[in-house]
Amino acid sequence: MKFIFSNTMIKNIFFFLGISFCAFLIAPTTYACDPLSCLLGGHKQDTLILGEVMSAPDDMDNARGIKIIFIFPQNQISSLKEGDEIGVRNFEGAINFSPEEAKMVAIDKKYVMSLNKDDNFYTPAWGTYEVAGSNYSDAKLVRIKYPDDAALQVFINSGGTERDFHFDGDKVFWRPSNGQKEKLIYSKEKNILWYGAGIGALVLIGGIVLIASTKK
Repeated sequence: MKFIFSNTMIKNIFFFLGISFCAFLIAPTTYACDPLSCLLGGHKQDTLILGEVMSAPDDMDNARGIKIIFIFPQNQISSLKEGDEIGVRNFEGAINFSPEEAKMVAIDKKYVMSLNKDDNFYTPAWGTYEVAGSNYSDAKLVRIKYPDDAALQVFINSGGTERDFHFDGDKVFWRPSNGQKEKLIYSKEKNILWYGAGIGALVLIGGIVLIASTKK
């Protein structure tokens, strides 16, 4: 059986091969890291800061004023310094924020922010995370919902120097840079124990309050 290829078919074949080759070249650089790895490594991210919200968005530029508390070493903008106030807008564009969460960004709240510079303003890059604390060393994530958050917590408290983590199912391990033994920092079972302890404490306190009230 002989196959006869027309000029159009040959052109289409070469076009398909060309597109496939380009996709092969581009794909490794486009998906070089997941959001957490990109944040920790500073990939396609202009700066990473711990900042405090100082003002609500105005009608002119829709940007919130953010005072920089700490600049992580992943920063690539040399002109930034601690104490600076920058304008950040489009919080709803943060990949880990729902529209409702973006609306809850308010004055006096603190966030670890992965940002890209957009003219005179900054916009979210890989994530925006609310924390409680005065600086990176005592900052605590307000919510730890996923295994990635446990790794991010260690990263934040190290000032951005601890970045060696690996994941095994729902477990997260950290390899300290000082050569200490690898540590398990998150597992579903570990969280269940903590939740159980918390519920037990609440039940105990409630029982004490109830007994005290009945004696009055």
